[in-house]
Amino acid sequence: MMERKGHEKGNRSILEPIPLDLKKKKKTRSRLTHHQKDVFCGDKSPPGKKLHVILPFDMEVETLTRLPGKSLMKFLCVSKTWYSLIRSQRFVASYYAAKPSRFVAAFTNSVFGDPKRLFVFSGEEEEEENNSSSSSLVANLDMTIPSVTLSHGSFKYSSVHGFMAGNDETTFIICNPSTGQVITFPCKATSTRLGYDPVGDQFKALTLLTSRYDHMHNPSLMCTHEVIRLGRGGVVVSRSRFTSPPYRPMTAGLSINGFIYCGASVPVPVPNQQDTPSTRVFVVCFDVRKERILSFITTPKEVLVWKGFTSLIEYKGKLAVVVPNCLGCASFDRFDLWILEDVTKHEWSRQSFELPLPLPFTLGMGKRMISQGTNKAGEIVFSPAILPGRAQPFYVFYFNPVTNNMRRVRIHGVADTEEFWSRYGLTGTCCASFSPQHADSIALL
Repeated sequence: MMERKGHEKGNRSILEPIPLDLKKKKKTRSRLTHHQKDVFCGDKSPPGKKLHVILPFDMEVETLTRLPGKSLMKFLCVSKTWYSLIRSQRFVASYYAAKPSRFVAAFTNSVFGDPKRLFVFSGEEEEEENNSSSSSLVANLDMTIPSVTLSHGSFKYSSVHGFMAGNDETTFIICNPSTGQVITFPCKATSTRLGYDPVGDQFKALTLLTSRYDHMHNPSLMCTHEVIRLGRGGVVVSRSRFTSPPYRPMTAGLSINGFIYCGASVPVPVPNQQDTPSTRVFVVCFDVRKERILSFITTPKEVLVWKGFTSLIEYKGKLAVVVPNCLGCASFDRFDLWILEDVTKHEWSRQSFELPLPLPFTLGMGKRMISQGTNKAGEIVFSPAILPGRAQPFYVFYFNPVTNNMRRVRIHGVADTEEFWSRYGLTGTCCASFSPQHADSIALL
């Protein structure tokens, strides 16, 4: 009996309430995903204690798309997860769509001076149209590329889907101001243009191998072209050739929506005068995806009256040409805007405008204001073809075709100080190029 009572007593001890502190489970540290971040607690928590908060993936992407491209290039070294995210095709496309366009100004040291160097600046556009007659923007030096120069005339650097491209003799240069990537590769001729295929997401370079000297001896000679396909890392994936009817390029190429356009003269046989054929002007259209000359677009001769000094631009998604009406070939206060309304029917429209003040337009190596496009507000932008002088302000002019108002905008930072000229040894006449709407991209070739 005593043993049973003792046993029952022992059972009662087992059933007694468990102390509260024994109920507390031992905390285990859960494994964090790459969306979880360590955040320090406030003043009420013990010093140094951290909390784990979850940052949604969409918010993480939204945050990264707000950063400059060069910052993202540094973040590639943070972790494998961030590298995979930033380099993913989905994120690159989201960044391209989210970032507003920027203006890019590029210039090189004198063609006859040393050291040869390409300077690339960029800056943010004005968020909305400025109604004042004068304002200013700030440009930052993004990159310098040694041993590169710009030629005179219309062959400037072009903006193609986030990349800048241009020729230095038989060397083709492609660079991305947002990432700092520079690609150079040799071409077999001096006339090379960059295009982008939006369907296949591929860059291709088109080189015209047949020279003007070949056509001098044989005007009816078929033109031979080389298409260079570019892969990741700027590697030349392949080269192929095709031929087309004869033509002689007159302008720099312009890439719009998967096509490359350039102004050209085409020999036209004259009855009973086979030895001296006449020429007509056309706009040659190259299909980047199909890699062939799509058409020779019939063009009024007034469109390409300035020949090599003609600039093709994109105007509201269409090919257009700004044709100055010069006053004694030194300046112009009027210009015609020719727009290719229908590519298939070869239909052009013309609008004439008068400027509030004349702009210089001297051929050769003189001062000349040219248009290389419009800003997002639809204003036609005129920029200098050469730097205005040693340590002089760099001005561009914005013309509104709706109100006929024009304003002058100073771009601070573009070689406008004596210190800059001395540091880089700039001399003589420096050729310049200006792209009003350059897409900000972190894509790598």
